[in-house]
Amino acid sequence: MNNDSGIISFQHCNHKNIYCINIPTNCPVCKICLKNLQNIPIRVPYPFVRASQQPCAIIVKPTCGNFLNNYQLMDDLHIGVTTSRGTVISYDWNGIIEDTENWQGCLVVFQLNDHCMETHWDTILTDIIKNECWNSSRYNEEDHNCFSFIIAFLKQFNTFKSPVHHIETREDFAELYVAPTTIKAYKYIYLYRKIIENGFYIYSQPSNEILSIQ
Repeated sequence: MNNDSGIISFQHCNHKNIYCINIPTNCPVCKICLKNLQNIPIRVPYPFVRASQQPCAIIVKPTCGNFLNNYQLMDDLHIGVTTSRGTVISYDWNGIIEDTENWQGCLVVFQLNDHCMETHWDTILTDIIKNECWNSSRYNEEDHNCFSFIIAFLKQFNTFKSPVHHIETREDFAELYVAPTTIKAYKYIYLYRKIIENGFYIYSQPSNEILSIQ
């Protein structure tokens, strides 16, 4: 299970898109009974995943709290990488952390799509975590952090194959991979919070724009 919040969309009142978690008895716009909807409600794609179900991936989550309830654009993110078995490896002030439990609602910003390279992926990851530069004593929030660890891993993996192109710095990776993914996911976050606040959200334009978050 991925804790999908279950947002659905249906059209009513001149094709307005109405988003909710539970279909109300009456339309929140025109108050007409919704017992017999002409169109089947559509489930809004849930962008967040369990990292343990995403092998050979680079994943992010908020440093504090979670995406749905706490995250704001530009908040700090923690980044990690999964092995071929879904164990998350990350780096912070505690040094290298291996974890399978605390990445339940994260975003995949990159995933290896070549199964033949999974052994190399795991081998490079095993080798890099043995390097003393990833000790807790070397951690620096600005200059030697979780993003530094991911970039170092990708540069070593690129010796065998280049899965991520044109990446030289943490800023490059954040701009090309992290930012687009989090911005798309924030559409879902915004939608979810509006529904929690009001019970529904009405998108007045006859468009599927908000549904296109993946």
